Amino acid sequence: MAWSTREMAVLAGTSLRAVRHYHAIGLLDEPERRSNGYKQYGVSHLVRLLRIKRLAALGFSLSQIADMRDGPGSDPDPRDLRALDEELAAAIERLQHARAEVGALMRRTATADLPLRVASVDETAELVDPDRSFVAVLGTVLGPSGMDASRTCSMTSRSRWHANSTSFPPMRTSRRARVSLSVSYLTSEVSGSSIPG
Repeated sequence: MAWSTREMAVLAGTSLRAVRHYHAIGLLDEPERRSNGYKQYGVSHLVRLLRIKRLAALGFSLSQIADMRDGPGSDPDPRDLRALDEELAAAIERLQHARAEVGALMRRTATADLPLRVASVDETAELVDPDRSFVAVLGTVLGPSGMDASRTCSMTSRSRWHANSTSFPPMRTSRRARVSLSVSYLTSEVSGSSIPG
């Protein structure tokens, strides 16, 4: 069985450009040429091309594929598989988070300028621009786990302040005053000082 470059690309579900690129970087051996000068690919070329395509679809880089042994039963190194699995898990987590944010935006329960974990539309509606900017930067600097930790700290500090002090502002206090107090608390936690109040 012999195929042209175009026929092999079609059989493998890839492009002529990809086949030529694999030749250029040494991933796919050049086949012999027919008497008319055209390349003549065999089954071994198609099997190799399918392997390259499969490994690339799993997430291996072309340089990693080039370093792998070839032939029947020659699977990727278990260390490479573990590293790829970790990368895929991280990518899935990022995609799930992005999907949750898109869903919240579609439901109009979040705003595009603030991270999802920071606040809902109702909670941030009254924030003035400087406060929104601060929250947006804080969300970026701390990241999702840092924002979760700061929310936990805020809830814990509120109960500690309430238990240890009569000066904790009631919920009827203006949002600006509560945001200011939260910023003050977060700043004190970052610098390691004690809870104000």
